[in-house]
Amino acid sequence: MRTALTHPRKALVMPASTRTGSVNQALARHIAARLDNGSPVEIVDLNDYPLPLYDGDLEERDGIPAAAAALAGEMASADVLVLVSPECNGTFTPLLKNTVDWVTPIDASAFAHLWVLVASASPGRGGGANGVAMVRTWLSNMGIDAAERTVSVGDASVGLDGELVRIDHAELTRFVSQATAEPSAA
Repeated sequence: MRTALTHPRKALVMPASTRTGSVNQALARHIAARLDNGSPVEIVDLNDYPLPLYDGDLEERDGIPAAAAALAGEMASADVLVLVSPECNGTFTPLLKNTVDWVTPIDASAFAHLWVLVASASPGRGGGANGVAMVRTWLSNMGIDAAERTVSVGDASVGLDGELVRIDHAELTRFVSQATAEPSAA
């Protein structure tokens, strides 16, 4: 079970999209900038952790990929994990599911110590809210603590500067404030 912290030792922000120009990567950058209060904050680029599609036979034959072990190590050193996942057919991305499927065999409780926040951005009006709800349900099913407040940025687009256009900064500030809140207060 996660223990409450006054200041996170380290926060990881993980966009579950590797697409060039992704609105979720842009949202992840906004979140990371707001989390940066003197504590280490890292945006996890899943391109740096290439993983094959999870297959139990592959795991048995070849073992855990080095990229999964490296990512599990990053997660072990963090207190806060912000998952920024696009909605994909009404749920979260296969990339996120596959990443978790490879990390959990290393340590079934890899997420247990983490305080998880969930966000999404989408060009659609809903902002990926259905996907965010599915991520929260999935985390709950795995026994993982997740903050109650989520962020779903609708009608999202990335400007020429690579930054997210039309973001509610007050809502984002409230969302990020959960990173150091007591679990019952979040």
